[in-house]
Amino acid sequence: KKAMSLGAKDEGPAGPRGEDSLTVEVDNSNPDKDIDALDIALPRLSRRFTREFVDLAELDPSAFGNTKLPLKHFTPEQAREIVFKTMLDGEVDHTIDLGADGGGADHRSVVAFFARQLLKEMRLVGGYDQLYPKVRLFMRDHLFEKSVDLDDPVVLRNLSEPAATKIVFDYFRQGINALTIHDSGTASIEGHIRLRETRPFRAESRRFVQAKKSVFNRIVGEPKADGLELKFAAFLEDAKDVAAHGKNYPAVGFRVDYVKGNGDLSSYVPDFFVRDTADRVWIVETKGREEIDLPQKMARLRLWCEDANAAAGDVRYGFVYVDQESFERHKPTNFAGLVAAFRDYQEG
Repeated sequence: KKAMSLGAKDEGPAGPRGEDSLTVEVDNSNPDKDIDALDIALPRLSRRFTREFVDLAELDPSAFGNTKLPLKHFTPEQAREIVFKTMLDGEVDHTIDLGADGGGADHRSVVAFFARQLLKEMRLVGGYDQLYPKVRLFMRDHLFEKSVDLDDPVVLRNLSEPAATKIVFDYFRQGINALTIHDSGTASIEGHIRLRETRPFRAESRRFVQAKKSVFNRIVGEPKADGLELKFAAFLEDAKDVAAHGKNYPAVGFRVDYVKGNGDLSSYVPDFFVRDTADRVWIVETKGREEIDLPQKMARLRLWCEDANAAAGDVRYGFVYVDQESFERHKPTNFAGLVAAFRDYQEG
């Protein structure tokens, strides 16, 4: 089968591009591999961060600390038709036509629009009756440089501007997250993830490393990784102090909950697992370019390792952040040297 024969061609550590999809699976049929010896086990820890419902009446818009906007001037004609767009995808939600004289202006539908958008975006069930007056108060007294009349057509037109929409959404999201996201402070082991139990799956036909030190038959690179994943996998294959490694494919199911820089809850999927010859397990993040939430992800990964070490006892876990520029410039010769040199995000 074409997908299975790619690695057999003499193309170096990274196989050629094929036309078919690739099968990635645990290499049980390979007589040259001891799958038990190459397996890596990771504790499945309970979540550290959860969202708990609280009374949104506790929100204090006066304490948001937002930049206050100047009130823009609009002519009666410009303020006649006011378009409000959804926060998530920027689609037109509704339009208010105030007529030539601006009569009939009513802020209540506008406040309701923002309150419902916030609840929908943050996936909160209930809380509208508590959130509505908070949004109204914020718009009236804390969004602009001075308190405003929300029924003034010019004010309503200002509320439809992207800058005003973004401030309302961003600061209410931060305030709600601060109230509702809870750190349990501890984590317990709820089971284990073993690489050898990963089910076979199909991957897009891309370049790969034919793996000898992994339970997987191949390590397939991601296009967005700019080739770093394949270079790193080849390094792991050559490093004498690496006993086993594996890529964290989606089928593995290892992810870590974390709080993003904007306060939202999300999950993070690291790139590689490595077990060295001293039987220590390392979780490795490889990056071609830094991301906005990278510091939050690395802080959470450090915390995960601390929790895993406290709960497991017999196996030690650590993490390493490997950036492409440093990896290609310094070219470590073994894994211990990489751990010693790549120290970013190691300190709390």
